[in-house]
Amino acid sequence: MRKSITARTSFEYKRGSRGTQSFSIRALVGSVLVALLVCFSLSANAQTRRSVFQSGEQLVYKVKFGFIKLGTLVIKTDGPAGTNKVNARMQFWTAEVPFLDTHDNIQDVIDTHAVHLVRFEEHSRNGDKKTNKTFMYDDVAKTLTYSDDNVSNEVTSDVRPFNDALTLFFNLRTWSASGQSYSFAMRGKDGEKSVSAHFTKLESDQDSPGTGDNSVKTRVVEGQADMGSSSPLGANGKFTMYVTEDAAAIPVRIDMKIAVGSISIVLDQVQRAGWTP
Repeated sequence: MRKSITARTSFEYKRGSRGTQSFSIRALVGSVLVALLVCFSLSANAQTRRSVFQSGEQLVYKVKFGFIKLGTLVIKTDGPAGTNKVNARMQFWTAEVPFLDTHDNIQDVIDTHAVHLVRFEEHSRNGDKKTNKTFMYDDVAKTLTYSDDNVSNEVTSDVRPFNDALTLFFNLRTWSASGQSYSFAMRGKDGEKSVSAHFTKLESDQDSPGTGDNSVKTRVVEGQADMGSSSPLGANGKFTMYVTEDAAAIPVRIDMKIAVGSISIVLDQVQRAGWTP
């Protein structure tokens, strides 16, 4: 059963009708219970939610189709963009492969508390065709303001918080140790779509150039994308992500189904203060 990633726990206490002594005993018991609940809640949250946002982190991946290198993917976390917000970037460029000539540069502002997209800017080139897009999400008014090469400040109302590919990447890292199943709202040219993820308790030893070819323990995340025609490279199906079993929750490898066969995204380089494989 899929759950919301936002959970609230409340404790309600009402005074009894048997006098001051009874109230004092109940209050004492209630205080102990509250303390236990708070300790349990903090412990559970520490175990299930990873603090993955770190300014200066840079992850470099090689994108492969079998033994063929398709391109390079770089994900970088920049500095703060206000309270509970951070700047992040994603770049992708193709290798020297026939019929592929793509360069994408995406800059996001991400809400690090709720982990959803606040601002999106994309500059891409596919062959000779260039595309520029921006949008702003107002989580109070629930509006989305969109612009591209042909549209200026188009406003859509009643929009719930959502992800793009970069924000989803951070969401999958954040909840990798939760052991739960969640559904994440996405938006593209086909409208609102979703990606479901099952954060399993399965473990797998993985190695890559990014871990110095050392084997590291990872947590297995199994997912299903439903992105329609807006999915990059036709990556619109099942995927499996292997995330380090530590506080950094760094994806070591992602295997994704595409229109024909599958692709692998393999960690090649890591820059993150204090992290060693």
